[in-house]
Order: sequence, then structure tokens, then C-alpha cells
Amino acid sequence: MNVLEAIRTRRSTRAFKSQALPPEAIEAIKDAILHSPSGSNAQESHFVIVQDPVQLRRLKRFAQGLSGQPAAVLVLCSNQTEALQRGGIDTAEVLRFVNLGITAAYVLLATQSLGIGNCPVRSFHQQAIKEILGLPQDVEPELLISLGYADQPPRPKSSKAAREVISYDRYGEYRD
Repeated sequence: MNVLEAIRTRRSTRAFKSQALPPEAIEAIKDAILHSPSGSNAQESHFVIVQDPVQLRRLKRFAQGLSGQPAAVLVLCSNQTEALQRGGIDTAEVLRFVNLGITAAYVLLATQSLGIGNCPVRSFHQQAIKEILGLPQDVEPELLISLGYADQPPRPKSSKAAREVISYDRYGEYRD
């Protein structure tokens, strides 16, 4: 599947088959992380790939947004101290979240292109997740992505009309 097809077909998956991800899928996730851009080349983020069933159960206890039984969860973490040191105040205050968003998009599209369902999750207890994963003091979990093979088709997407979200040259100007 090419990248545009992955963009068009990706939807959040909330029900997963009981099937582990193959090593090639984990390698693809690692590649997506390692090849995603980082503003100011700060590379201040850290990522934890959780596949151990015991760890997954622990995460689910403190992440109400994690639906179903994913085969893996990717935890995207930021480090404000390192962001400040490597990229300055803008990176520490804003760009580290932009960097995580870019990486999340790369992972979502890479896994979609492999037929792996995914769902970004922000509703979780940060401190509990931090403790479960043994994250250092300066490293904060910011986003979870559940991963696995879909057990049922995702809901259809509904989108605003292009003219409601896209302008050309000036706000509110649209061309067909």
C-alpha cells in the first residue's frame, strides 16, 4: 500500500485479534521512529514499545483510552530538559510536542501500510504509566498508540468539506 492509500484508509482500531505482531512490524515501527524528522534536530523524544502481556495489562489499568486487547502499545515520551538543552526554549515549550506528533503520524501510516490497526490515545494517568515503564524523572509519557490486527472493520470516517478546512492564498478563499 502506498502512502496516499494509507492516509485515505487509516482509521482508529479499537478491537484487536489475539495475534502478535511479527518482528518485521516492530522493525517498521522502529524505522518510522528513527526516520521521522525532529525540529532543530533536537531528537529529544524517547519511545517505549510494549509487547509483554503483563506490561500491557498494567498499562490498560491506567489508560482508559486503550480499547480492546492490542498486541503492542507504543509510548511516545518527551524530555523537556533535553529539549531545552538541544533545541532551546521553543523546542522545550512547543516543538517537542510537534516532533512527537510527526513521529506519531509516521508510525500510524507505516503500520497502516502493513495492515496493522492502530489508535492514538491521550486519556491515561501519566504518573502511573511513567512508574510502570520506569521512566526517568525528566521523561514524560505524552501519547500512547495501540497496535494490532483489527478484529472488526473500523467506523467510517466523516470529514468536513474541503472548503471548510482549506483556503488558497487567503483565509476563506477556495477554488474547485
